[in-house]
Amino acid sequence: MHLSTLLALALTLGAGVSAPQGAPARYCQPVAYRDRVTPVGYEAVIRAAPGCRKAAKVRKENLFTKSIIGQPSLVPPGSAERVWVFTHRLYYTLDDRIWRRLEVH
Repeated sequence: MHLSTLLALALTLGAGVSAPQGAPARYCQPVAYRDRVTPVGYEAVIRAAPGCRKAAKVRKENLFTKSIIGQPSLVPPGSAERVWVFTHRLYYTLDDRIWRRLEVH
């Protein structure tokens, strides 16, 4: 191995990088909109982003305890899922490892 290859490998391992940057996503990014609003919460409509050919994976997390509520939902392209949000926040994943906050519009 060349010195430059060893140096790049050492920097990668030291930085904790576990997957290549260009790895394809397993799921699509979702979009979410408020539909019905009540004094204690609202119903969100979740869809896969327009033009996406993969399902979106979404879960609910309790705002106060950070516990996960139920099983994550897979929302196929072209369909919608309705969920009630009270003391929860919605999160999505593209790769089953990193969960990001889903902004509801």
